[in-house]
Amino acid sequence: MSTHKLPTPPGDLKAVVFDLDGVLFDSLPANIAFYNHILVHLGREPVAERFAEIIHREAMPGSLEALVGRGEDYDRAMAYWPTMDSTPFMKLLRLYPGARETIARLRQRWRTAVATNRTATARSSLAHFDLLELFDLVANPDSAGRAKPHPAMMLQVLGHFGLDPEQVVYVGDSTTDEGLCQATGVRLVAFGNRELEAWAHLDDLRDLPGLLGMQPKS
Repeated sequence: MSTHKLPTPPGDLKAVVFDLDGVLFDSLPANIAFYNHILVHLGREPVAERFAEIIHREAMPGSLEALVGRGEDYDRAMAYWPTMDSTPFMKLLRLYPGARETIARLRQRWRTAVATNRTATARSSLAHFDLLELFDLVANPDSAGRAKPHPAMMLQVLGHFGLDPEQVVYVGDSTTDEGLCQATGVRLVAFGNRELEAWAHLDDLRDLPGLLGMQPKS
């Protein structure tokens, strides 16, 4: 196991919710290429890599504001990105080992959902990896009205399933995920980031079923 000290599995767990970027797939190269394309379209230098931490965790408006500020270029970028072909950037995404198998196994026992700051490409990125059918709900800023760490997205998930916070765990990797869970009382499983305050820490998705109390496959 890649966890240090295993916590007691939740006794009334009903749903497991996942972030996308940095949890189910490595998206940083794709995100950098995506925002560099926008910057070049605006006539700016392709410097998205300098803002990697921000564009990894923030939704589109926050990422663009960090890159170009508020003003004419921001408005141009917001108008331009929906017209872009996402295919070249999807090809740069890399699914983490065991992601599909882990989600499929969890669904044998619990509901599964996504809560991500991705907007237009949330569902298409899942479909790219044939993962969309493995989730009962895909929540994002478009559906919830606000981006993480605002609690609206998790409140949408809880309302959709009719669950209380203690019946849900959320797998995330950033401070926005930490803030989301702190705001809603949902347990955070921090993936690949031991600096986060979390119920548990995980470095390999394949260890998640055992962490949540599922018996090893025979």
